[in-house]
Amino acid sequence: MKLPPLLKQGSPSVNDKSFYQAMIAGTHSGVGKTTWALALMALAKRKGLEVQPFKAGPDYIDPSFHHQICHPRKSRNLDLFLLSEEEVKKSFKRNSADADIAITEGVMGLFDGKDPNTEQGSSAQLAKLLKLPVFLVVDGSGLATSAAAIVLGFQKFDPALALAGVFVNGVNSEGHFAWLKKSIEERTKIPCLGYLPRDSSFEIPERHLGLVTAIETREGLEKIQKAADLLETRFDWNRFLVLSKREHDSMYELNKVQSQEMPQTHARFRIGVAYDKAFSFYYEDNFDLLKNAGAELIFFSPLEDDRLPKGIDLLYFGGGFPEIYAAKLSENQRMIEAVRAFYHSGGFIYAECGGFIYLTETFIDPAGKSYPLVGLIPGMIRMTNQLQHFGYHELETLADTFLFPRGKLLRSHEFHYSTWDYSGTFQAAYRIGDRPEGFVADRLLASYQHLHFGTDPELVKTLTAHFEKLKPREGMIHG
Repeated sequence: MKLPPLLKQGSPSVNDKSFYQAMIAGTHSGVGKTTWALALMALAKRKGLEVQPFKAGPDYIDPSFHHQICHPRKSRNLDLFLLSEEEVKKSFKRNSADADIAITEGVMGLFDGKDPNTEQGSSAQLAKLLKLPVFLVVDGSGLATSAAAIVLGFQKFDPALALAGVFVNGVNSEGHFAWLKKSIEERTKIPCLGYLPRDSSFEIPERHLGLVTAIETREGLEKIQKAADLLETRFDWNRFLVLSKREHDSMYELNKVQSQEMPQTHARFRIGVAYDKAFSFYYEDNFDLLKNAGAELIFFSPLEDDRLPKGIDLLYFGGGFPEIYAAKLSENQRMIEAVRAFYHSGGFIYAECGGFIYLTETFIDPAGKSYPLVGLIPGMIRMTNQLQHFGYHELETLADTFLFPRGKLLRSHEFHYSTWDYSGTFQAAYRIGDRPEGFVADRLLASYQHLHFGTDPELVKTLTAHFEKLKPREGMIHG
């Protein structure tokens, strides 16, 4: 483990048990917490720290930037709706065990969660569970003393949650920040540690589901480094370290958790994972759970490759932006034929959201142009300009599949602008309230739902047991 650079004279000293952790939360969505979280990760990396990133909630896009900034460490989603409190605590401990600092990016506004009546799924709930010091990002544009009223409201809303510091976005000048800092600190006693100016040059490009993903552009990463440059002179790094310092749990206990939760297992089956600009929405923990259950993961690109990896038993299509790349996906007929051949010769396929879209017969864009796709799922996908479904769900499985039996209760997240048009009969995968959702056919399971396999350990166990039973059939291996 690397040690942070020496603090200024008069600050607490750093020893080999020093560990720093922080949640970067916001007053609301769009306030700039992603920019702040990423800039702080980049700044910490510059200073020689091992940075473990986390993301509160179910989002895939922000973690894609965490991955790039904190490479080779991968960001982990800490979601208190999809996962139990115990699983969240284990993931945090396991993944930050050998880090110098853990930076957790919040979700939406600090107190925003699954519904208006509880804190479930909120950044505040997660911060209290993990005892994370919370640093609140406030939009200072158009504000002076009123900024202190906003911070005071957040401070008093939940006395059990201690705000450690304030970061300000959209500041016009040093004089503006000095005013904001004085008013906030005098009225709340919460330190105001720094600011970023009003400057669109370091804003990451966005589209309908959020930011443009890190895998698609270098521009976003360059903008993050620019924001980190600005923090070098506009942010009190040493005070931030003092406020975020915690004593690490004993390495013995952490390593014990790590060894118990992440056993090493020889490969029992092989999974081809679609991963490229069109398909990049995966929970990193899902990959770990699969690998530790005996799966070997082989990544391929439906956009660029013309054949599937050899010797695979299962294809795994995650979510992403196939609608943006529909033309190129449709043009890659050799890959489309390879996916069809894999399935028709006995292969298994699991697909979520974007993967579900790719497996249908046709995609129709908002202008009405159609693109033929794989065609293993009947019907067509129509892209709209309106959000169709968004949020957490409790669902019931409606069929026996290679991932779960019929009648199982699970939790999921859904977020899409497209609709599936098909009027024929079919076997749905799930029931969400009164709504049937997804598609099941023999060895194919696909839906708009995003599942975190840590929701229920039986999911990966069922998958592993399924392929263990098929193992004697050497003919099941496809190439």
